[in-house]
Amino acid sequence: MEELRSLTVSDDRLDDCREAIGPDLQDLIDAAVASGFTIEETLIAISELVAEDFASAMKLPSVH
Repeated sequence: MEELRSLTVSDDRLDDCREAIGPDLQDLIDAAVASGFTIEETLIAISELVAEDFASAMKLPSVH
């Protein structure tokens, strides 16, 4: 038996959350690039970390 999960998130709350975390995320990206990582390396690393955290939050196996 397979359990399916769904996630419903309000567009307004997503917009508010993006506004709240956007500046800190940009600071993180800028700091990584200033440390010598390329923008591509930085974004891939952030993407992988986010995917791991998302899988954990949804109690799903991580693909990374």
